[in-house]
Amino acid sequence: MSTFDTTKIALKDILGQITDGRVQLPDFQRGWVWDDEHVRSLLVSIARSFPVGAVMLLETGGEVRFQVRPVENVELQKTEPEMLILDGQQRLTSLTQVL
Repeated sequence: MSTFDTTKIALKDILGQITDGRVQLPDFQRGWVWDDEHVRSLLVSIARSFPVGAVMLLETGGEVRFQVRPVENVELQKTEPEMLILDGQQRLTSLTQVL
C-alpha cells in the first residue's frame, strides 16, 4: 500500500543530499531549463520568506525502477539514490547551482 508523507526537510539538508547523490532525478525528467531571471526570482522569494512551493520526492526503497541521473553539474561516483525528484527539479537544481 502506498502512503504519502509531508515531511519538512531543511534546505541545506536536501541540497546536501543532492550533492552527495542520495537524491537524484529519474531519467524521464527534462533537463534544467531555467534562465537567470527565474533563478533570481526564486532567490528573492526565498530571501523574503515567500512560499516557493513544495517538492515531491519518491523514496526508492533500495530498488530503482528507472534510469537515474544526478542533478545538473553534480559530479558523482557510482551512487544509488535513496530518493528521486518527481516535482521541484527546476527549483532544486537552481538552488544547488547557486548556493
